[in-house]
Amino acid sequence: MANTRNSKQYLVYDGVLVSPDVPLLHSTNRAFRYGDGLFETIRVHKGEPLHWEAHYQRLLKGMAVLKMAAGSFPSRQKVRDSIIDLVVKNRIFADARVRLTVFRKGEGLYTPDRMQVSWLIEATNLGQTGYIFPEKGLKIDVYKDFPKLYSPVSPFKTVASLPYVMAGIYCQENNLDDCLLVNGQGKLIESFNSSLFWVKENVVYTPLISSGCIDGVLRKKVLEVVRQLELRLVESTGASEDDIRQADEVFLTNTISGLRWVGAFREQRYFANVSKKIFRPLFV
Repeated sequence: MANTRNSKQYLVYDGVLVSPDVPLLHSTNRAFRYGDGLFETIRVHKGEPLHWEAHYQRLLKGMAVLKMAAGSFPSRQKVRDSIIDLVVKNRIFADARVRLTVFRKGEGLYTPDRMQVSWLIEATNLGQTGYIFPEKGLKIDVYKDFPKLYSPVSPFKTVASLPYVMAGIYCQENNLDDCLLVNGQGKLIESFNSSLFWVKENVVYTPLISSGCIDGVLRKKVLEVVRQLELRLVESTGASEDDIRQADEVFLTNTISGLRWVGAFREQRYFANVSKKIFRPLFV
């Protein structure tokens, strides 16, 4: 298979295929100046954007909260077709990671001069086809310096993502695979790029969306599988560090990486029995 990572990658900007060499954004762009935008990251598998309806609906809900003009954004079918066409144009034959960004047009200071949106699609090669259950567990810790507070926009992926940026730097500086974020009450609610689950005595726990975590697309699928497996499910206000230390298992999910299990939280070590049971029907 040819390596497409270094080949020229095209973009889709407002429905038009463009070369990445073409300047697209002005210095007055509102996403750049004020973080006035949203995004979705979508995995394309065998030419199909996975969980597309859930991604599209979450984006529309976020746009409504930000008072963006939904009528200026194209239909789910048109955006889906643009994603598929871009993956083909970029000659990605394995699975693709797609980022769909929506940002408010126009200028203005804090107050925008219009509510219509522009949209940008990027696609890169993940280098593998399908999800794989990882052989090795993650090494994680807690990042406390930038709490993720609950707000009307906390369930959505906004381009103003500094808590996640700083958590990512913390992981890099401390040789961690991932780290857990706290909310305003000091509860652990998610990792810097994934939804959080922990298991104790065959009960699966996850934070409520009202705790401040992202309303994860794959999180919803995990909840469905947990119910299908007839495991007890508890949505909580978040985890304490003791909850994580005393858990039998901890795992993280997002649509790009799938399900990843935690092998180590500080001195605590875990196995992956229940998470493996959840993984199998999750990705059939």
